[in-house]
Amino acid sequence: MLPSTTTACQARRAFCDLNGKQEQTPPPPSSPWSSNWNKWIAGIAVTTVISLLQFKEDVDLAMEKAEEIIEVVEVVSEAVDMVAEKIVDDLSDSSKLKATVELVEQVAENVAGKAQKAVEFIDEVQEAEQKLSPIIEPVKQLTQVDPSEVVD
Repeated sequence: MLPSTTTACQARRAFCDLNGKQEQTPPPPSSPWSSNWNKWIAGIAVTTVISLLQFKEDVDLAMEKAEEIIEVVEVVSEAVDMVAEKIVDDLSDSSKLKATVELVEQVAENVAGKAQKAVEFIDEVQEAEQKLSPIIEPVKQLTQVDPSEVVD
């Protein structure tokens, strides 16, 4: 149904002042949802950043422990390799014990090599972390809360 002419005129007159000049139409009311969405997005972003920083700290701790363990494994495997080499020299060539000691020596050398590669990998990751720390530290400082600022 089309609006009547009088209704259209009345609507036009509602926006006119006494001089006959048309006022600007009032801005549409802002949606309460827009500000809520912004708050939700900001909250999710902050939560994600804090979670990632906590995860990074956990990974750093695990990598430090892994590096310590790998270094111990490397030292022990090198010691086993040296002992096995000394024992092999004293055993006869056809002895089953000599074959077993040679196998232990090979396993120890293999373990020492893999431990060395693991240490090198951890060192590379730590170097990459040091290169990224100028980016990570400001974000980390922004997300940390001073206990004196917390309001009960």
